Amino acid sequence: MSSVFGEVRQIGFMSRDIDRSMQYFADAWGVGPWYILRHLPAAMLYHGEAIDLDISIAMANCGDLQFEIVMQHNDEVRSLYTDSLAHTPQLHIQHFAVWKDDVRATEAEAHARGWQSIFETNSGPGKSIFIAHPDEPAVCLELSDCDPFKDAVRDAIKQIASTWDGSDPVREGLPSQ
Repeated sequence: MSSVFGEVRQIGFMSRDIDRSMQYFADAWGVGPWYILRHLPAAMLYHGEAIDLDISIAMANCGDLQFEIVMQHNDEVRSLYTDSLAHTPQLHIQHFAVWKDDVRATEAEAHARGWQSIFETNSGPGKSIFIAHPDEPAVCLELSDCDPFKDAVRDAIKQIASTWDGSDPVREGLPSQ
């Protein structure tokens, strides 16, 4: 049986030290190579309030499953990310993700099942909406659209990971497409 939201494609982690977390997954799990974008400005909505974040995002694949690590640099701004790390150590599973053609339709289906929208992107590429269920509000589901740019990056990282030999475990920027 599959999830009512479709195939889980990503596990999203929050980290207080993204470089240490990438190295941990490369060394201890053999997951990589990691592609990192540092200090991205991100306009978001958190519980309906507009916020501006400074985040770094790292991505790698393990087979078909993408690992994502996010680090928020402006901790003084309350967000889904700062709240997820409030009572945890250095690294925390913060969300799972599904990739959907129509995130708004999936969001409406989730609302009918009792889920609440708590966080969403206001800047591109594409659209991501984070939802949480009141029974387990600390575990979020990201509804991420199938934007052509995002899909190309996802495919490139997955392809490179399938033949990765363990060298050069952390790479700045995104893979060449």
